[in-house]
Amino acid sequence: MSSLEKLYALMRSVADARRRLVHGCFEDLAGSDDLDLLRRTEREIDGWPRRNGRFVLDAGNGRQIETSLSYEVEELRRDIVFFEEGPAAFARRLSQQRPDVEPEVQRLVDRLCEFFPPSGGIGAGAPLRAFITDRDGTINNYCGRYRSSVQPAYNALFLCRFALTAAARSVILSSAPLDDGGLIDVSVNLENTFVYAGSKGREYCSESGVRGRYAIEPERQELLDRFNSRLKQILESDGNHIFTLIGSALQFKFGQTTVARQDVDNTVSEQKSQRFLDSVRRLVEELDPRQRFLRIEDTGKDIEIILTVGEDEDAGDFDKGNGIDYLDRELGLELEKGGALICGDTASDVPMARLAVERSAENAVLFVGAGEELISQVRAVAPAAIFVPAPDVLVMGLDRYTRTVDSKTARRERNDV
Repeated sequence: MSSLEKLYALMRSVADARRRLVHGCFEDLAGSDDLDLLRRTEREIDGWPRRNGRFVLDAGNGRQIETSLSYEVEELRRDIVFFEEGPAAFARRLSQQRPDVEPEVQRLVDRLCEFFPPSGGIGAGAPLRAFITDRDGTINNYCGRYRSSVQPAYNALFLCRFALTAAARSVILSSAPLDDGGLIDVSVNLENTFVYAGSKGREYCSESGVRGRYAIEPERQELLDRFNSRLKQILESDGNHIFTLIGSALQFKFGQTTVARQDVDNTVSEQKSQRFLDSVRRLVEELDPRQRFLRIEDTGKDIEIILTVGEDEDAGDFDKGNGIDYLDRELGLELEKGGALICGDTASDVPMARLAVERSAENAVLFVGAGEELISQVRAVAPAAIFVPAPDVLVMGLDRYTRTVDSKTARRERNDV
């Protein structure tokens, strides 16, 4: 029987192959061996045993889980179609899966052209001064397991072309950590193209590889370290190891810890999930009875244990608004000058949008897959916000906008001759 660990090992190999495929597109290099690896991986996973239409995987300690693996399999198939049959065949596949994709993409391109005229140079001659975006659910389709949510090569190609042509600076900001199964590990973009910002922006790696971290007081860090040590003990007992394998798994971020208590497949019983949540809450209450430094956020799938910022009486959670404020100061994103596009998909991204619009009304906000409640929250801080239904629409729209920028640039250069 195949296992979650086998899946993660396969996806690490897929990540390496996809990076080479993306690099080959910009260097005009053949990638037949890497494409063949994707084909073999897709066939291998597709041949794993199933029950009730779902894959059956060994999760360790004699435990089995049933899961769809829809993200891993479908994104492999999309990459194979894209690199084997070409962009037109890829577009047809997406249109078959989502009939509204073409009109939605064109609607997005039209809105982007309104906000950022393709022939207008703002930052370093590009129409956008900055592109700052969340990852999962925004520019990348959701996956039930973060460790196997490897970015597809076609997605990276679209985003890299946009970043290199249309934006002076591009930042991918995630709540995930940077390393150890984090943001950098699941990304396959061209090197030196994006700033990667993890832990809600508390830590970053610039395009040139320079790293930085938001300062954390020693007392707070020592408390989080003690919490992490005790959490490991909980996960090693009472059959709790399963929580390190499903969904977001266990992520030691900078200034925050995330551990799954459930996944999209409801792998764990509600009783066991609730029992684990209660044990984490008791641990926080034991280590920080007044909740001066540690806060718990329960999403129903993940437990977030977050270090506060500020003085005791004014302490609050570090959010993505704090994150881009820090990145703006560290990296010189010049948000106060306008011309930035800020993208997200959940309420946790609203503080990011709020700060950007407060810095300049000329910064644009875009949200993906938002329901009515989230739309209201976003419009309260950015009345002119753009809304698109899915990550596929966003990345295809950015790529089409890039071609518009390219054509305007070529026309202008011809006129200058």
